[in-house]
Amino acid sequence: MTYLGKKTRTFQINASLSVRGNSGTGDYYAFFIRKNGSGGTSLIETNTLMRVNNTSDISSNSISGTVELAPNDYIEIWGQRLVGSGTTSITVFSLNVNLK
Repeated sequence: MTYLGKKTRTFQINASLSVRGNSGTGDYYAFFIRKNGSGGTSLIETNTLMRVNNTSDISSNSISGTVELAPNDYIEIWGQRLVGSGTTSITVFSLNVNLK
């Protein structure tokens, strides 16, 4: 989401996602908000964790935090595997993001 306003403002972000680990039972994933993409800043306080207990389970994760956005700044929801090896994949069934 890109902020197209004229003044720098602080926003409360609430997000939720439903995710399934397609492989890698025992793998851990982190989901978090990142400001301005790969060259930007990870909002570490928004980290939420998911463990793949069974490859048929769908996990619900909530992410929340506060971010200051200047005109044309943007946020993204990122995921990163923390524990595990080899090829693995996840499926995101739904993603909702709200800014106040």
